[in-house]
Amino acid sequence: MNTEKQRGSMKVWIHFFAPYGILLVGFLAVALYAYDRTSTLVENNSKETAYTVMQQTKEIMDRRFEELETIAEQVSSSPKVLSFLYVDKPFYGTNPVRILELRTALFDYPLFNHFILDYYVAYPRSGAVVSPDSSHSLRQFYDLEFRYAEQTYEEWADGLTESAGRKTFLPGQPAVYRGKLHSVVSYMQSFGTRDRPGVVLMLIDDNQIRSLLHKLDSSNGGFAFIADAKGDIISRIGSDADIGGVKDLPDGFSQLNIEGSSMLVTKTTSRYNGWTYVSAQPESYVLQQVHYFKELILTIILLGLGFGLLAALLFSYRNSRPLWMLLRVLPSQRFGGGEAASQRNAWDQIRTSVVSLVHSNDFLSEKMEQQVPLIRSGFYDRLLRGHYLSNKDIAVAMEHSRQAWEGGRFSVGILVISGYDGTYNEAMLTELDFRKIAIRDIIVKSFGRTISTHDLGENQIGLLFNDDSDSPEAFLDEIRRMLKELQNRIAAALNVQTYAAVGGCYLEMTEISRSYEEARLLMQRASWSEERTIVAQDDEISPTTLPAYYYPPDVEQRLINLVKSGSVSETEALLGQIRENNLDQPNLPAAIGKILVNEMTGTLLKCLEQAGTEADRQHEMIHTALLAPEAGRAAKLAFGQLSDAFLHLCRGQHDRKKSHNNQLKDDLIRYLDEHYMQTDLSLTTLADRFNTSEAYISYFFKEQTGVNFSDYLENVRMGHAKRMLVESDMPVSEISAWVGYYSLNSFSRAFKRSNGLSATEFRRNSRG
Repeated sequence: MNTEKQRGSMKVWIHFFAPYGILLVGFLAVALYAYDRTSTLVENNSKETAYTVMQQTKEIMDRRFEELETIAEQVSSSPKVLSFLYVDKPFYGTNPVRILELRTALFDYPLFNHFILDYYVAYPRSGAVVSPDSSHSLRQFYDLEFRYAEQTYEEWADGLTESAGRKTFLPGQPAVYRGKLHSVVSYMQSFGTRDRPGVVLMLIDDNQIRSLLHKLDSSNGGFAFIADAKGDIISRIGSDADIGGVKDLPDGFSQLNIEGSSMLVTKTTSRYNGWTYVSAQPESYVLQQVHYFKELILTIILLGLGFGLLAALLFSYRNSRPLWMLLRVLPSQRFGGGEAASQRNAWDQIRTSVVSLVHSNDFLSEKMEQQVPLIRSGFYDRLLRGHYLSNKDIAVAMEHSRQAWEGGRFSVGILVISGYDGTYNEAMLTELDFRKIAIRDIIVKSFGRTISTHDLGENQIGLLFNDDSDSPEAFLDEIRRMLKELQNRIAAALNVQTYAAVGGCYLEMTEISRSYEEARLLMQRASWSEERTIVAQDDEISPTTLPAYYYPPDVEQRLINLVKSGSVSETEALLGQIRENNLDQPNLPAAIGKILVNEMTGTLLKCLEQAGTEADRQHEMIHTALLAPEAGRAAKLAFGQLSDAFLHLCRGQHDRKKSHNNQLKDDLIRYLDEHYMQTDLSLTTLADRFNTSEAYISYFFKEQTGVNFSDYLENVRMGHAKRMLVESDMPVSEISAWVGYYSLNSFSRAFKRSNGLSATEFRRNSRG
């Protein structure tokens, strides 16, 4: 098998050496041929080359502009683009939905055509400008998106209106595009009618045109430019010499005196649009190159024979080495002796591996993008139901769902769409889905990240408020203001009335579920009217409200989860909330308190079944708490005994979990110290080895050791590498492979990043 790999490496080296050898032989042959030719022939060849490049540039530009006009025709003939001509107020009512549909219908041509910087569809009558990724009014577009550096808004708007009924190119000039200065050539193609005109505005990157002109050598006082049929310069490179006499020259080659310098001018005219392409070079510069070439050719022949072969050997070895090293680490079955392997060379193997990697990466990225909405919905569902046990768990889940909150206060509200009481049918649910989508769009556009939404089913939407207000009262006042504004916007846009209940304001993310439960309780107890459409937790509750205890299934499940996870502080805080919401109420009847104690006794039994040990079950504190409901004790006393029992179980689980974490930490570090030399050692390897997820391993390792997994592994490898550099005479390349690096380049970068000097310098300094 090693022989097969060596043979494959030799083929790679030969593959790199062959072009150098061919290039060397061809170079010598061309040099001898050029030496024998006269300067006139070389000059003619130079002219023909310049003309060929000019023709190629012209053909490329013709194709580019033909593609440009084709794209403009396709955009202007789109049914949605044409139908939007008859929208007079695009940013009012339900017309923003039509703007979104129009943006969706516009294909993102700049993504695949780098010649186009961007393009827009402008409607001068309605004052809207739409692109695949944005929509603006004319003024917003001029201020935020695009404008010419030396043109006022009125001049630009007038030019946009005057372009109706024709196709117009504006020469390259400085323009501000999305806050950055660019050189832009503009193309405008109108459509529609005189009364309802539309314009497709395409921004052409002038740098793309100049990159084509750079193929025409304009150094040493030369220049090149493109002019339209009227003689206006579209784009230009090179010197600023006067080009007035150049425009009148015939197509082909001409000799012209420009500002006292004899210039060789090449000119051609496009049959497609009548544009002219001109390149001018100083004649002395052209002939100087010819003479210089003739003088050097003999020297090149002599030196080329000696140094050419050495350079070919050196370059082929240097360029092929990374590839044949890569071949050596590829799976061995790729070098098998079967019929399929005999029909494939080293390049096929590398290409297949890379393509497979790219496709796998694209596939996984696409799948992850598709899963983001589901992950985000699941995150909010678990958050509102209190399934997260700590702020750290919530932070990790936020990162996975790509969520970010900026404020330090949180509150949850429930928005109810009225008019959907009773039994739901399929048509009603479909209508509700559309209205929820429209409401969530209104929230995103009006409030941004201040309000996050979550679909609660049927006619309810969960609202998570996040802000940095100075006090809870100020935060709740701001929530009422935003809800009132939101209700007015919904009523104006959808003609729908809504009601909202808002829970309390809290500083901890783990308290979000509590605020949600308070909002649910308010939703069940509050009475609604046209004057009272918003009810908050701090509002006065009607005295007619029946007394009841607050211990929903979500709170019970969260208490069980907290005890099971050993989160002592969170468990103690939740028990305090349960006591505050129930036993601290002034008018709670004793019978209601007794029912609460009975339910919590059942919860304690569930905790014993799931997390308790035999020692816990026999503990006197647990036994006393389980008998509390039958002993006739007061509800507050019985609740205190139950709380002590819950905390006792939680502390025991915390101690067991801490012991398990210490053991897992020791096992991880021991495994890394023993297997650091494996090149494929990664989070995936550890996750498979310890039967857990990569995300948990990464989070756990950083939490327990204080450093990232990759940094720790690099430190271990660097420690062994430095020891081997000092104590052995092994080559650096072998040491890099020994400590787990695929290539010497990767090892060298890591060593210098970690130690501030190269491995060779470290060895030399260590040995004095």
